[in-house]
Amino acid sequence: MGRKKKKYIAKSPEKSLTQETHTRHRKFNLKHLQLLIGIIILALALRLLYIKQIISTPLFDGLVTDTEKYQEIALYILKGNFTHPSSIYLNPLYPFFLSLIYLIAGRSHLAVVIVQGIIDALSCGLIYYIASTLFNKRAGIIAALIYACYGLAIFYSGILLAPTIVIFFTLLFIASLLIAKKKSKIPIFFISGVFLGIVALATPNVTLFLFFLPLWWFTVLKRTLGVRNSILGFLLLLVGFLLVLSPMITRNYLIEKRLFYSILGGLSFYIGNNEKATGYFMSPYGVSITPVDQVKTSIRYAEKELGKMLNPSEASHYWFTKGLKFIKDNPLDALFLYLKKCALFWRKEEIPLNINYPFFSKAFAPIFKLPFISFGIIAPLALLGIFLSMRRKDDALLVTLFILSSVVSGVLFFVSDRYRLPVVPFLIVYSSYTICCFVEMTREKETKRIIRAAAMLIVLFAAINLPIDYLKTAPSSISYNNLGRIYNKQGSFDKAFVALKRALSIDPSFVEAHCNLGNTYFLQGLIDQAIEEYKNAAKIQPHYTLAHYNLGIAYNEKGLLEDAVTEYKQALAIDPNYPEAHNNLGLVYEKKGLVDEAISEYEKAVAINPNLEQAHNNLGRAYYAKKNYKLALLHCDKAVELGGRINPKLLESLNAYR
Repeated sequence: MGRKKKKYIAKSPEKSLTQETHTRHRKFNLKHLQLLIGIIILALALRLLYIKQIISTPLFDGLVTDTEKYQEIALYILKGNFTHPSSIYLNPLYPFFLSLIYLIAGRSHLAVVIVQGIIDALSCGLIYYIASTLFNKRAGIIAALIYACYGLAIFYSGILLAPTIVIFFTLLFIASLLIAKKKSKIPIFFISGVFLGIVALATPNVTLFLFFLPLWWFTVLKRTLGVRNSILGFLLLLVGFLLVLSPMITRNYLIEKRLFYSILGGLSFYIGNNEKATGYFMSPYGVSITPVDQVKTSIRYAEKELGKMLNPSEASHYWFTKGLKFIKDNPLDALFLYLKKCALFWRKEEIPLNINYPFFSKAFAPIFKLPFISFGIIAPLALLGIFLSMRRKDDALLVTLFILSSVVSGVLFFVSDRYRLPVVPFLIVYSSYTICCFVEMTREKETKRIIRAAAMLIVLFAAINLPIDYLKTAPSSISYNNLGRIYNKQGSFDKAFVALKRALSIDPSFVEAHCNLGNTYFLQGLIDQAIEEYKNAAKIQPHYTLAHYNLGIAYNEKGLLEDAVTEYKQALAIDPNYPEAHNNLGLVYEKKGLVDEAISEYEKAVAINPNLEQAHNNLGRAYYAKKNYKLALLHCDKAVELGGRINPKLLESLNAYR
């Protein structure tokens, strides 16, 4: 047989095989870039449409007590007061975010939620990067699309709360770690630490991840950077982290003369670990549900129990110790409680914290009639994805550890949709991996693997989505209470009355709802009915400051000055640092002709809160009555500076003494 002639394929000088590969790669990347941009536009469009629908509803006005306090502190920051006493009772990231938006756009809620919508849409890009880095670009596209259509993420983007910002910076933190490893750039780890510190300013429990991070750092990362560079990188991360926290620690020291990071941990730990704990948020007896007041009342309760004055850190330690005692004395009950919290973390239900997503989203935003993706779909796909990737010893471990630290945090404290939300993007990354695995197995016709994976997915889906009585969450009286408060603000008293009555039908001992119902009566001029509701609140919870404060206002309105003095003094006995109570007590003294006593109370009010405009205004009037024109001018000028209005005749008289 003759030799076969070798067949040669002529190569085009314009297009070699290598060039063809590069061309296909560029087309592939361009296609995914176009898809990603489309997904980001879709995400933004959904969020802006949602915002448009809720602008004129109670949902847009906050609907949660946290929003009011965040805004109050933000306005203090805008006035240059970084050390307002109440600021230590709140995590500081969101008030600073609000103050920045207000500084640029004025006091506009709409500007805030539009910025949040943009930030949340951009989070789709970060999710794409993380998923495509860990797995592949198709997984990245799928993950970005899932997040764009995740109902709860859309919902919180239009609420004046921190989850949207926390998600964005958490994604930046993980993405920057992956970039630092990929490019072997040690200084980037410092930036990662800064991002983690920013997240910790909103959710201090993220610090728990620092105990999990070394498992990835000194196994996977060490192989790329070596031991020395790994240690250096970790130290740089810690420096960046502590650098961000240092201003908050300094602020806390200026207020309390003590070095501490957060005073919220002890009470949160007890809420999740006590004989009546349910696994989700519940307020201990004698402790308010509202931010700031919650911490203040918890301090007063601890002081009463221990019989001595406590600072916030000492009170936090009291509650933490009390939670530990429950675990020590009831190990079996604690174990079942932890198992329940673990199950709640993975369940389909979005457990409310102040605001009920399923109820309010459908009540006020028609867009939620669309079949958005839910946690009940994401969770089983994510768990299967984690299982399918267990053999991989690469950067996926980083995301797995973050998810694990979030689960541990939920088990240690309590579970809620707001606190679970920041980990959902990473669950979505694994969900996209599961979908890609099914596509690949189908393409390769791996029937047995498909059957096994599908069987596991069905079991997980059933465990997460099928109704289980033991894991049912209680009806939310808090949501109806918050709705009633917003209706009061809007002057819709009939609607407020219905909402607050509904809250009290669910929980008759709900002191905040009694007070808010009293406010509804008060705003309608029904003072006697208001007094009755305030008394109900004080009877249920004698150390509830707001009940006594509101009673003081109501008695003053009726001209019962002695009763008003008694109630204001009772409020101040519970909370001596209540500036509004000092101010109002001063007003009553002034009505009684006791000007010196009135001045004393006004001075106490401005000592606690230098930006309390009403107290400065009252001091200006009181000092004028005492013919101390210099101090009268000083306080009137301060009141005007703070945006207050001075009696024109008083101002005209004082101008003569300038």
